[in-house]
Amino acid sequence: MTPSHYYIYYPVRVGMETDLARTLYNAQAEIDAATGVAGRFLRKADDPWMWMEVYENVADVAAFDAALEQAVERHGLTRFLDDGGCRHTERFVPCA
Repeated sequence: MTPSHYYIYYPVRVGMETDLARTLYNAQAEIDAATGVAGRFLRKADDPWMWMEVYENVADVAAFDAALEQAVERHGLTRFLDDGGCRHTERFVPCA
């Protein structure tokens, strides 16, 4: 099975970055425990309010999607979104 790589980006409310970072560490630890996929997160270089989560080499997409959805809900990640913002998920696979 070809592994998938997830890139999830979203605008963050100003002043929420410390709480978001702590929450993401906990959510990603939960996802890793459930799926074996360790995530990381980044900020956009020229826009510190645009954040991205990265999850690579996801073998079981269905199980990962379920774990990700549960973690987002359980940890309330949407509360950190800038007004009108949403989480955009892109999934990529290797070309060959």
